[in-house]
Amino acid sequence: MQNLMRRKSRTFLTVLGVVVGACAIIIMISIGVGMKESQEKMLSEMGDLTIITVMPAGRAKTAAKLNRDAVKGFEGIRGVVLATPRMTVDGLNIKLYAGYGRRYVSGWATVIGMDESALAKLGYSLLDGNYPGKEGGVLAGQNFVYGFEDSKRPEGHNTIDLFESYNKETGEYGDPPDPYFDLFKAPLELVITAGEDDKAVCRRLTVSGRMKGDYGKGQETEDGLIICLDDLQKLIGEANRAAGEKNSRNPTYPSALVKAENISDVARVESEIKGMGFNTSSMESIRKPMEKDAQQKQMMLGGMGAISLLVAALGIMNTMIMSITERTREIGVMKALGCFVHDIKRLFLLEAGVIGLMGGIIGIVLSYVISVIMNLVGTATPPDSLEAAMVILTTPGSRLSVIPTWLIGFALVFSILIGLGSGYYPAKKAVAVPALEAIKHD
Repeated sequence: MQNLMRRKSRTFLTVLGVVVGACAIIIMISIGVGMKESQEKMLSEMGDLTIITVMPAGRAKTAAKLNRDAVKGFEGIRGVVLATPRMTVDGLNIKLYAGYGRRYVSGWATVIGMDESALAKLGYSLLDGNYPGKEGGVLAGQNFVYGFEDSKRPEGHNTIDLFESYNKETGEYGDPPDPYFDLFKAPLELVITAGEDDKAVCRRLTVSGRMKGDYGKGQETEDGLIICLDDLQKLIGEANRAAGEKNSRNPTYPSALVKAENISDVARVESEIKGMGFNTSSMESIRKPMEKDAQQKQMMLGGMGAISLLVAALGIMNTMIMSITERTREIGVMKALGCFVHDIKRLFLLEAGVIGLMGGIIGIVLSYVISVIMNLVGTATPPDSLEAAMVILTTPGSRLSVIPTWLIGFALVFSILIGLGSGYYPAKKAVAVPALEAIKHD
């Protein structure tokens, strides 16, 4: 430190070069990390990134059948948390009645059959009530109750407009209107028929919970119903028998949902399922290209920052060479007094490393300040309070610049290595000076 402080201005300018380089590489890479975070948030809003939808490859006799045995096979794949069939009511007529005396009627609804134990793990969120348990129950979509007509009101005045609370000036929705009936208390009945002249199959339903609307999960979360898989299979079987059709002992499903443990497992699990003869669909086909694009941008931005740090390395090398030229006599005296060559080399390397360390630490602190300013100024709606500012700075996906812990460690180590690398040649040059010649040097 005494040697560095001999030429304060020169040392300051050299450290400043490292600060600028460290700031450049941290900020550039942090912008790339922020872009990747925003992309992942956007994709997560479109759907769960770890869920794979599996579908049959075709109807040929040789095609793999998507039945219970196939679903059990999916569960045996490494990295799979759960697999569940997803049954839909296809080719059958559905009617729903609610209220006493079947007063309220709905002629259409998305009815899905799933394993009730898998709903929470698959991310189906509830606004009210509970998930179905052993005692039964169904989940209703967020706006399911608004899809009914009041049979005792005149045509044109027998429905509720859910969007009447929309404010055109603000572009926001107010509180929804009151529905015709209480979803959890009013009687609810599902009627399924295979055809107009076939016998109807009726089933009383009890709503245990109301789901939060999520189009990434499916239309059923908005205006449909999720029923226990076994119950829906029985209903469809009864409707088919009433129409004179035979039911298969091992029925096939139109689709199944497979949840991977991590995003990194999705591609491998999806590949194994395809190898079993099924078609798959997931967010991986969208996420992978976006991730690759983000990585390319990160490398480009990081390369631009690295150039600044390499320029700083030239400054360190210049400073150390000048220092050796000025201290040639000092080096000769140290050699004459019996100092080992590696100690002299270590001395100059330490000086260069300290310059890199100081510049790296100051650069990290300054990068955090710049990152905070960028996040607060770059947002669409600047915060008007400290609480609002903290929300922006801590909410993933809303930040322009994100500085992860690994980036701090990388920048610090890189700065020190740049200093040591830049000081190696001057240190080697220092120990190469003959002692006698160095002592004679002015």
